Amino acid sequence: MARALGFRSEAKQIHWAVVEGTREAPILLAHDSAAAPVNLDEAPALSWYGTRAKYIVDTFQPAVATIRTAESVAPGSKKEGARRRLRIEGVLLQTMDSCGLRVTIGALAMISGKLGSQAKKYVESGNFRGLDLTKVQKPCREAILVAVAALP
Repeated sequence: MARALGFRSEAKQIHWAVVEGTREAPILLAHDSAAAPVNLDEAPALSWYGTRAKYIVDTFQPAVATIRTAESVAPGSKKEGARRRLRIEGVLLQTMDSCGLRVTIGALAMISGKLGSQAKKYVESGNFRGLDLTKVQKPCREAILVAVAALP
């Protein structure tokens, strides 16, 4: 059975989810959020994110991974928070590649295309193809959708 890992990062944390099955009938195996310790400078914090991502891969053994990026017209993209998010996404991308996973990156619009419907409506509603996400934080919901989009 196919297994996929999805990431949604923010300036100070990552959200991730592991799913298996198919896009039409996904099974949620795990999801969580993780933030580097606040006492770390930027370079060690980025290393921490890479180590955490590798731990997730080693634990769940996904075949593929997808990283949800910001929309190209995102407001505030010239601010430090957006730059931090981009750096974290780069670390995740490199870590997934070094783990031997086929990895893709894309904005929510690309994710919607792979799902065949508007991903944003699922994020807002909390219901997605049999999964009840109403008790899941919205950024983790996005990570789940990203992971499902990577499934066959």
